[in-house]
Amino acid sequence: MLDELFTEAERQLNICNSCRYCEGYCAVFPALERRTLLDSGDVTQLANLCHDCRACFHACMYAPPHEFAVDPPRILAAVRLASYDRFLPPVGWLRPGWSRGWPARVAAAVLVGVALLAVVAAAEGLGALWRHGGPYQVIPYPALLVVVLLPTVCSVAVLLRGFALYWREVHGPLRGLADRRALGTALAAAVRLRNMRGGGEECYPPADDLSPAGQLPASPSPARRRLHGAVAGGFALCFAATVAAAFEQDILGLRPPYPLLSVPVILGTAGGLSMLAGCAGLIALRRRGGPASPRAGPGARPGVADYGLLLGLGLLALTGLLTLLLRATPAFGLVLVIHLATIVVCFAIAPYTRFVHAGYRYLALVADAIEQRRARSVV
Repeated sequence: MLDELFTEAERQLNICNSCRYCEGYCAVFPALERRTLLDSGDVTQLANLCHDCRACFHACMYAPPHEFAVDPPRILAAVRLASYDRFLPPVGWLRPGWSRGWPARVAAAVLVGVALLAVVAAAEGLGALWRHGGPYQVIPYPALLVVVLLPTVCSVAVLLRGFALYWREVHGPLRGLADRRALGTALAAAVRLRNMRGGGEECYPPADDLSPAGQLPASPSPARRRLHGAVAGGFALCFAATVAAAFEQDILGLRPPYPLLSVPVILGTAGGLSMLAGCAGLIALRRRGGPASPRAGPGARPGVADYGLLLGLGLLALTGLLTLLLRATPAFGLVLVIHLATIVVCFAIAPYTRFVHAGYRYLALVADAIEQRRARSVV
């Protein structure tokens, strides 16, 4: 199946390389022009460089129903998803069986919640669930630290392994990642979501390629780019809030709960609201595109899996905001346990979801920045 996927991707990309009509839309087509023969590393790099704006699909004269059936966004999305799975470790303790399938993940969340309740009962007694004010009145700090750090460390190990394998396949030795100039160029492109602008006209809605033949597509819109920015920016703000809270606690000796106008609370609230709005907007955008997202690639099934990452991040933001809103009420303890269970499961399954696309896409932008500089130096 993987060989057939790469063969089809190579067929379509060779047609694109012969046409070159779309070379100004994003970074994929200039990168394609720098390659005459495509191997699996090239196809994987181009797939992760694609931001799925779908501008090329709507401009293509060879798109379905043409006999060439050229649809780069769809085939590159399928290659991209395959690459996420290909760089994961074999099934084992770094790739648990429950990491696949949402029923298993929900069951894991319930088990984590029960385990947290057992920790609370053993350390403070179940009566601690009705305490309010600070998290350490509900669950001791050492237990809280272990509960959060254990899945985080495992996930980081899996992610770093996958990123290293990806870099070796598409670029070469890991020392290439020491290129500070390329890292900065890629970071600027990632923050601005430059390649999601479709050559300046923005992204097309997901439903457009499901339209009947002959029907004009809807106008491109910045909605998808802005909503992606809201999710990514909100996640970054929440991470910054965690770092600020750790600094205040471990360096300044200030323990939670923190005042409403403190740095951790302001950053966390802004980040949570941004993530919640971004996730809700992206889910609404996908639902307007029909029961199945065309970006899922061939063979994908509609349903909860299409929205899994967005639902997880949205739940993470919602439960975090509820812990702030309810911290002075008897409901705080139970909400905190639910929030911690959500954190543990989301962090534990992060390497097995589309959350990883941010890392692979950034590495693709770094490799592309290095390629562009080398091409200019040759000229």
